[in-house]
Amino acid sequence: MALPRLTGALRSFSNVTKHEDYSEELADLTIKRSKLHEQLLKSDLTWKKIIKFVDDNLDKKEHQTVNGDLKTILQAAKQIVGAENGQEAIESGAVFLFKTFHRKNCVGHDETKAIKQMFGPFPSSSATAACNATCRIASHFTEEQLTALVQMAEEQNGDNRVFFGKNIVFSFDMHDLDHSEELPVNGEADTQKIISLDYNKFLNNQLNHLQNQYDEKSDLKSLEKVDDSFLWCEVGKYLNESQGGTPGGPTTEDLCCTLYEMLASAKSGDELQNELFELLGPEGFELIEKLLQNRSLILERSLTCPNDNRFQTLQEQCKKFIGENAKPNYGCQVTIQSEQEKLLMKQYRREEKRNARKEKQAGEDGEVSGEGLTCFDPKELRMQRELALLNARSMPVLSRQREMDFEKIHYPHVYDSRAEAMKTSAFIGGAKVFLPEAVQRENNKMYEEVKIPHSEPMPIGIEEKIVYIKDLDEIGQLAFKGMKRLNRIQSIVFETAYNTNENMLICAPTGAGKTNIAMLTVLHEIRQHVQHGVIKKDEFKIVYVAPMKALAAEMTNYFSKRLEPLGITVKELTGDMQLSKGEILRTQMLVTTPEKWDVVTRKSVGDVALSQLVKLLILDEVHLLHEDRGPVLESIVARTLRQVESTQSMIRILGLSATLPNYLDVATFLHVNPCIGLFYFDGRFRPVPLGQTFIGIKTTNKVQQLNHMDEVCYENVLKQIMAGHQVMVFVHARNATVRTAMGLREKAKNNGHICHFLSPQGSDYGQAEKQIVTSRTPEIDYRRFPET
Repeated sequence: MALPRLTGALRSFSNVTKHEDYSEELADLTIKRSKLHEQLLKSDLTWKKIIKFVDDNLDKKEHQTVNGDLKTILQAAKQIVGAENGQEAIESGAVFLFKTFHRKNCVGHDETKAIKQMFGPFPSSSATAACNATCRIASHFTEEQLTALVQMAEEQNGDNRVFFGKNIVFSFDMHDLDHSEELPVNGEADTQKIISLDYNKFLNNQLNHLQNQYDEKSDLKSLEKVDDSFLWCEVGKYLNESQGGTPGGPTTEDLCCTLYEMLASAKSGDELQNELFELLGPEGFELIEKLLQNRSLILERSLTCPNDNRFQTLQEQCKKFIGENAKPNYGCQVTIQSEQEKLLMKQYRREEKRNARKEKQAGEDGEVSGEGLTCFDPKELRMQRELALLNARSMPVLSRQREMDFEKIHYPHVYDSRAEAMKTSAFIGGAKVFLPEAVQRENNKMYEEVKIPHSEPMPIGIEEKIVYIKDLDEIGQLAFKGMKRLNRIQSIVFETAYNTNENMLICAPTGAGKTNIAMLTVLHEIRQHVQHGVIKKDEFKIVYVAPMKALAAEMTNYFSKRLEPLGITVKELTGDMQLSKGEILRTQMLVTTPEKWDVVTRKSVGDVALSQLVKLLILDEVHLLHEDRGPVLESIVARTLRQVESTQSMIRILGLSATLPNYLDVATFLHVNPCIGLFYFDGRFRPVPLGQTFIGIKTTNKVQQLNHMDEVCYENVLKQIMAGHQVMVFVHARNATVRTAMGLREKAKNNGHICHFLSPQGSDYGQAEKQIVTSRTPEIDYRRFPET
């Protein structure tokens, strides 16, 4: 027999007996997709099948020539499709070129249109090379062989697949119901039975019917002999069948005493049946049935005894078989103890045994030793146990101590709705996370689209106050000239950024105004070096580390305009923009990249004075710590912290980042006090609410995926432009930028929508055109006007 289990009530609200693994669903979906992909690869014409066809139908002498032509087709596909899309997409593009040119001698208008429709603009030389190579390969085979190769894939990949539900056969036979026949009630047609709509009367009839059946069965089964040893024998049979002689389970005496106590209680048969099932399990169905049927006969022998001695009477009967009287230690209820309670109980038993040994030893010696009796105080242990029980009332049963300690800490400037949701009972219980109710779905043959609405903004707190520029000092008003007030996030951060020297970590969504927060820390540093109304420019240096050169140039222009009224010089220090020592000494703020500043701070001679003058280090995009350039940022921070410890100088560190999942770890890394300098703002603080749309392309063919992605991209871009919005399209590689732009331009010309993509001839148009003309990027000058 198994050890005592948790009751059904406890089991339903815990994960003790069942741990659900929701990753299985994701794994099953991945397996299904991979099987579907393999099935389509087997049915479709692939590049490996073309190579196998060539190897099986040609002699070894011709293999070298044909392999060279196959490499030419593959190289042409690489130029047309793009190397950034992967080898599988390139091979799919090569198969498309082979199927297009295997019966052609030159690149005609139809072939050009088909390639342009599939891949967008392409170099004509690559298509010509692919056509010539395909013609040379086709010359080695007959027309029937090439037709069989292509048609075999088309037949297997055609519309001959059986769709779900197509093989279901429906029966259209109609069976009329004779209205003259009366419907049977409860399976029997009794015309003399009076049907009543009174539920109580119906329930009483059913209960009387069941009681009669139960009395008949009980009369038959009560013929069995029930004597003094009936309960003992039945329990013994049950233990032999369930345990099979396995040691460690309950004894027959203990279980008999427990069952007698339950049968002698005032509980009804239904309540007793549930408790017996919790105690005995599914193996004890027969025993439960016999106990309930013979409950009165089992208790009859103890009626002659006083009520207080019924339990002792059964123990005396058990003593005849065992020879000793033991306290029952097995019941249907389960006591849940904490670790502290277990330790207290162990200490209690240990002290009890020690006192028993000392008392026995003292009795043998004829002396009474009071040392062992005074070292154990049951009252103190009882008070400790009661205190532990009071503390356990406010603590969850099934959780770790580390998680409970973490939840006790509340950080004042962390607005993380996900962390708050993880503390709820539904999330802890393993409930699934679903999309919101207002989600819109669209499903067609090409793609599936899911639109998630934007989240509601965070309610304004009582302590939040908007900071107006007119309330700042003179330095702040000069730097923020043209602005009326700070936004919500900047106002929350203002006190720590503008009036303290604390290290800070700002985690906020894109476009939330993190650059102005950096400006607040810059102004605070400038204010510390003002004496008699004059800024001591030679006493400090401010370093702004941007992740890219383009962003560094943009930040240089921004800070130069803002700090120009204060006379602060801002320069860019990157691989493209070198500065002399004199220029560096005359500059108060440097905008650089992680790699360049890492090189500068590694030098032991020459730039030591520069690093010692740094008073503020601003790290933009700190979440790059997780990427390939993370070690560079890590070395910069470690070197700065080492300098602070060795020289006992003050260098303030400001980290700017998008929303991080482990912001506490990054704050610890930057030596940020989480109760003062840690600021985390989730998506509810966006100035413009962000709605999300997920589009999943259904096809598994790589070339068709690229084509369908371009189609969906063009549809959504056109929809936003016609609505009067600005659009930015991000691609996964730099080489795909020009390709995607030219593809959108080509589709707009073919569909007659090019007028919506033309920008107005305003004042900024000439400046943008001048930047394009002077650009050193070769693709822009060649591809912008290919027809000229």
